[in-house]
Amino acid sequence: MPLEPRPLHPHVGIEIPGFVLGAEHSDAERAELRALWLEHGLVLIHDPEVTPESQIAFSREFGELEAHPLGGTVRSREHEELLVLDNRDETQAYVSYYDGRPLAGRLFWHSDLIYTGAPNQGAVLRAVEIPEEDGLTGFVDQARAYDLLPEATKQRIKGLEVVYRWDVDMSRNRYVDRAGYEPGPKAPKKASDMNFPDFPDCAYPIVLVHPESGREILNISPMFLHHVVGLPDDESDALLRELVEHVTQPEIAYYHRWKPDDVILWDNWRMMHSATGTAPGVKRIIHRTTILGGAKLGRIV
Repeated sequence: MPLEPRPLHPHVGIEIPGFVLGAEHSDAERAELRALWLEHGLVLIHDPEVTPESQIAFSREFGELEAHPLGGTVRSREHEELLVLDNRDETQAYVSYYDGRPLAGRLFWHSDLIYTGAPNQGAVLRAVEIPEEDGLTGFVDQARAYDLLPEATKQRIKGLEVVYRWDVDMSRNRYVDRAGYEPGPKAPKKASDMNFPDFPDCAYPIVLVHPESGREILNISPMFLHHVVGLPDDESDALLRELVEHVTQPEIAYYHRWKPDDVILWDNWRMMHSATGTAPGVKRIIHRTTILGGAKLGRIV
């Protein structure tokens, strides 16, 4: 049967009712699903029958899976491709303060592995256990954000490159919204604090052309954002602040309030995401698989 997608948000994604990950799908259905993913960037499915095995098999339909290089202790013991994100584990979700409120697992706007030259193409998240409050995941379609830019700005940024710098200490990041933010006592100051590797700086086109869809994308990810290549510091800073304000405007963001067995597939080459976090100790478990992709989008500098 043909898929029957419906809009999820005016600026972000689609939902496909009635889709079962573990069902037998025809080649035509698989091709249609991939085309919808590339067309819209984010697909929401609600599947009460989803299992870790069906999530992994479904994810493989979109490419080779990888164990996230920052996975560490969050990898599932049963399935090496699966990350188990659990806010109760302080080794996985460091607590920081936002307007005086402690939150675990909060993440600023970012694209996964943007500080490398070859970020993963996508990922699949499945809600296993969800708290009654908080724990939302935000998404912004950067292709849509590019479309909404004034023409003069499009011409201004054409051909420019932006540098991303790996840093786990968000107090040093100038372009995330740090209003009311105070790092907690265990907040990491360097990559080794979290047993993470270091990465060299990486430059990308600000206007990134998607390798498969050909869509133009406003490649501005506030986390790890550092400077524009070749511009004086003050001019670079002013331009980046203008673009960050545009790409993070609330009107184009979608915040997903999870239900158990919700599954979201998103295109990481096109979408950025964030997490609102939860109060420390609140039970929130998400299973994640990561789709490799393999395209080199940036260059080491």
